[in-house]
Amino acid sequence: MENHPTQNVNETKVEMDLEKELQSEKEAVEKVDTNTAEEHSKETIIDIPCNSNSHSSSYDTDCSTASSTCCTRQGEHIYMQRDPIPDTHHPHLPESEDLGLLKYEHRKHWPWFILVISIIEIAIFAYDRYTMPAQNFGLPVPIPSDSVLVYRPDRRLQVWRFFSYMFLHANWFHLGFNIVIQLFFGIPLEVMHGTARIGVIYMAGVFAGSLGTSVVDSEVFLVGASGGVYALLAAHLANITLNYAHMKSASTQLGSVVIFVSCDLGYALYTQYFDGGAFVKGPQVSYIAHLTGALAGLTIGFLVLKNFGHREYEQLIWWLALGVYCAFTVFAIVFNLINTVTAQLMEEQGEVITQHLLHDLGVS
Repeated sequence: MENHPTQNVNETKVEMDLEKELQSEKEAVEKVDTNTAEEHSKETIIDIPCNSNSHSSSYDTDCSTASSTCCTRQGEHIYMQRDPIPDTHHPHLPESEDLGLLKYEHRKHWPWFILVISIIEIAIFAYDRYTMPAQNFGLPVPIPSDSVLVYRPDRRLQVWRFFSYMFLHANWFHLGFNIVIQLFFGIPLEVMHGTARIGVIYMAGVFAGSLGTSVVDSEVFLVGASGGVYALLAAHLANITLNYAHMKSASTQLGSVVIFVSCDLGYALYTQYFDGGAFVKGPQVSYIAHLTGALAGLTIGFLVLKNFGHREYEQLIWWLALGVYCAFTVFAIVFNLINTVTAQLMEEQGEVITQHLLHDLGVS
């Protein structure tokens, strides 16, 4: 009977100790849960019983990887497995700036230049036909030779004539042929490469056409946009060379260009050397303007067209094209200057000689 109070006190102390231990364990578990929730990556803890004789220190790390950590704690192996963090970096995709540049380079363009230049050529031809004297309609080239737009070798110092002749055409067939070809071949190039690049190529072909004609056929008057048209055709060859791997129908484009150029060049050579009656029926074709326009289109195409491949040997092609175009252009300009100055000196000397002859003959 005397031991009952002592026994009750002991039992109460044991219960209080148990409650304190449970409370401590509960607080420890809540603390661990709070720390786990604050982490960026989720962890799965798997307790695997180990040999009870193990005396490893608390949380001795055995190994660690990016996805898991294996630890030992007081005779237990604790394997903490982390859920992998999603990788937002895509090594196969370019960075944001590179992606923006790629989209900028591959954007489509409206073919403003080809459409506007075609409309201007049609409008000028229609105006010339409307204002042309009736007696000129039966001529092979009804355009008056004193037109301010015609290229004339005796007026080479009027520099605009090296470009303005492209707005004039001999007849409806001449105009329609050039318009159809430059629309068919020029629009795809301008949509892909932009207005500025195609404008430079076209005008370079026009300039090269008159410049080459002034050197080879120095007595020929020139009208028509064939130099620019052939520059567009040759620019297709440059585009195929630079971007063949990025084009869906490169072989088809190459075949169409080769077929057209072969037929047109064959016709030009035939009318030039074999069909004498053709000169009476229609205007003479200036194949020199075609060839020099094509040369300009090919070289300028290598210089200004977009290059989506950027291979090492294409840098050599770029410098070679620049050298060829500059050499041809400088030579032709110097030739024209020398030829013009020489002609003026001979004309002045001829007038002086004529005056001396008239004076010697007694003619005042």
